[in-house]
Amino acid sequence: MADKLKEIRETTSDAVSIIRELGAPGVQDSLGKILETTKAAKEIVDKLKEPEFVKNIENIRLTTESIQEASTKIENTIREIKQTGVLEQTREAIRSANNILDSFSNNKDFAEGTEIMKATLSSIKDLVDELRLIAVSSKKTGTLSNAAAIINESTDMYRNITDSK
Repeated sequence: MADKLKEIRETTSDAVSIIRELGAPGVQDSLGKILETTKAAKEIVDKLKEPEFVKNIENIRLTTESIQEASTKIENTIREIKQTGVLEQTREAIRSANNILDSFSNNKDFAEGTEIMKATLSSIKDLVDELRLIAVSSKKTGTLSNAAAIINESTDMYRNITDSK
């Protein structure tokens, strides 16, 4: 029985020590911060459940899906353009035109027209090269698909907002 009394006294002593520690200012401050954090988390969870926020999350999900679909479509389009060889045919046509213009450039009557045509063809060649670089860059970064999807999704979101009013 003495052992049981000793055990009860030790348990009671431990409980009193814990209660004293809980009453310490540092522990009270910590418990207050925990309570504030819990309240803030509850408010956030409540806000996430509001219909407006749920609709915004759904719109973000739809936007993400649209961006992914647009990116896939653009990649497929670029692949098809490359497969058709349109860019290479355009490049060859420009080279042929340059060769023809070079042969006429010796004639003085055609000199001015030749220079204008050369400048035009050079610009077209630069454009084709730039389009190729954009296509390659877009495939790596998704820039074109992101821009197109963002424009489409922004339009859809505007329509959703105006329709919901």
